[in-house]
Amino acid sequence: MPPVLTESQCRHLRMIFERGAAAASQALSKWLGEEVSLSISEVEQVDLAEAAGVLGPAEALVAACAMVLSGPLGGQMLLVFEDRAGLALADLLLRQPPGTTTTWGEIERSAAMETTNIVGCAYLNALAAHLPGGLAKGEGGDADELVPSPPTFLHEFAGSLLEFALMDQALELDRVLLVHSAFSAGRRDLSLDWTLLFIPDHASLRALAGAIGELESH
Repeated sequence: MPPVLTESQCRHLRMIFERGAAAASQALSKWLGEEVSLSISEVEQVDLAEAAGVLGPAEALVAACAMVLSGPLGGQMLLVFEDRAGLALADLLLRQPPGTTTTWGEIERSAAMETTNIVGCAYLNALAAHLPGGLAKGEGGDADELVPSPPTFLHEFAGSLLEFALMDQALELDRVLLVHSAFSAGRRDLSLDWTLLFIPDHASLRALAGAIGELESH
């Protein structure tokens, strides 16, 4: 069975992810040419059923971008937004008036995936920078990095998204890390709730728990 992270360990992860959110905010602001902010309110470890419930009613459509992790940490990162919020984000990214985007075309999907790439890399860089070197650089102490795959876009019902996204991991997973996030763009008075699912595999979750425990002991 994978370890259950303590409240203290989740708080440490939140502090690390907050640094990642600050870096992501800077990168997104530069990319979009306007001030935007990504903030984190909570990091918690929940079971899969609870995580699915957070995404919304089972019959609600949600958009998500998934990145597979390789290197010292294996698993996935999944950035999920309710369909309406995702389309509003697409309007912002494409510099269109709010309400212009009504469907997920190729350009809209590409914009969402690029956003996920920026945010996911910022979070992974924060993990690599603030966790003990053995985890950040691999067990052998080499330069193995936390590397995400290019994002893939998913448009599914909330009730089936996790089952579809985690098909390869489902047999060994029973818990995920839920990162409650909010995105805002002041110029457009736009505020969106995002859900980031950080889903390390069993071995990586054990390594993560050990690395945070090492931080707490200092």
